Amino acid sequence: MTREHHGTESGLSPTEEIVHRCFSIRYEDIPEPARRRAHELVRDTVGVVLGSTTTTESSSIARDFITATYGSGPATVAGAAEGTSAPAAAFANATIAHGIELDDTHSGASIHPGAVIIPTVLAVGEREGTTGRDALVATVAGYELMIRISRAADPAALYARGFHPTSCCGVFGAALSASMLMECSLEEAVNAVGIAGSFSAGNLEYLTDGTLSKRIQPGIAAQAGVTSAELAARGYTGPKTILEGDHGFLQGYSDKSDVDRLSTSIDDDYEYEITRTGIKPHACCRYNQTPIDAVLQLQDQHGFTAEEVESIDIGLVGAAMVLVGEPAVDKKHPKTTTDAQFSVHYSVAIALREGRAFVEQYREPLLSDEDVLDLARRVTASHAEDLEQYYPDNFPAAATVRTRDGEEFTTSLQTCRGDPANPLSREELTEKYEELARRFLDEKSLTELDQLLRSLEQVDDVSVIGSYLRG
Repeated sequence: MTREHHGTESGLSPTEEIVHRCFSIRYEDIPEPARRRAHELVRDTVGVVLGSTTTTESSSIARDFITATYGSGPATVAGAAEGTSAPAAAFANATIAHGIELDDTHSGASIHPGAVIIPTVLAVGEREGTTGRDALVATVAGYELMIRISRAADPAALYARGFHPTSCCGVFGAALSASMLMECSLEEAVNAVGIAGSFSAGNLEYLTDGTLSKRIQPGIAAQAGVTSAELAARGYTGPKTILEGDHGFLQGYSDKSDVDRLSTSIDDDYEYEITRTGIKPHACCRYNQTPIDAVLQLQDQHGFTAEEVESIDIGLVGAAMVLVGEPAVDKKHPKTTTDAQFSVHYSVAIALREGRAFVEQYREPLLSDEDVLDLARRVTASHAEDLEQYYPDNFPAAATVRTRDGEEFTTSLQTCRGDPANPLSREELTEKYEELARRFLDEKSLTELDQLLRSLEQVDDVSVIGSYLRG
């Protein structure tokens, strides 16, 4: 990236231009489909947080760390009786939101925006006494910036360098959302995004041994985004070319970045990036979602059982192979929940045997179940170059299942269930939310919170939402 890219026709830097564009979003600007999707994603993320709060080791550790380390404050930490500061709450809740791999995803950017942006909005919103309407606007704006930055960086290129796009790009969106809720000036918002570049971090080394560090990375992004806004509001400054500069994010983190993608309009029916964001039905990496759908579809169509399967071949795009397909020897025998969530071999095997791939399917005793592992060993994953034409705006996969009596069944899917092009039904969204929320709430509280989330624009103070998350 060269200096000729540092200016735009408006006289603003590309960083300033995209921050101005997102910061200037008003409720009236947001079309009904985007508002509706924002409601669905806030509800989905809150459900995921509730489902992860007391059932996941990483969530308990994050909550214990925050309550032991930070002082009291107005912002809720899910599962804790006492509140804490907004940056600390954002960290804890974003970590919790990522704890069971059911948080929302944006295919074109290959990120989990909800795990970063929504905990940020709720934490800052509680402190500021934010209305639900303003929280919704800040959510739409944060998604927009975070997603456009990942698109500009090229998510496959970020993966190739070992970066985790959700964390690396999420810090910028969190900084913007926090700035909006804090009623910062436009100049302060630009500074907040500039400062956020110093916090941009997150890597894929967790794939090596299935450790918990992946789940903490959205938390780091959320906390750092709030911190960046706090500093900017006090007069701290950051570079106005943090995205496109010669030493900025796009140049430093990607070999294939394109600054023009920050502001490029995409010719489709979606006016805001939030409406391109999908909701997961399966508790694993997004790259496993379509393979699971493919084998379950074949099973439904042809009626074979897991015991009748001789072998399964899965075709993936290159970026998916990096995350869920290789090295095969490790993917065929995951040692931890994280390992399993990032193994296409285990994921399609457990889905065929159990009929689903939800939270419990990625835990003991199934993790060490020999029948499951035997089927996983008979799964092969390979790069299918013909699928690249659909990526990254879709997450395609192909599947071929061979049975022991010699039958062979094949299918290829352009994208997975839950993607905007193949959305979950209202009933499926409700089923997911309620199944997760019941792990923390009684029926009365579940119903009350659901009503609040469905009518977010009418909420006078988002602290009422936080009250249902406290332990």
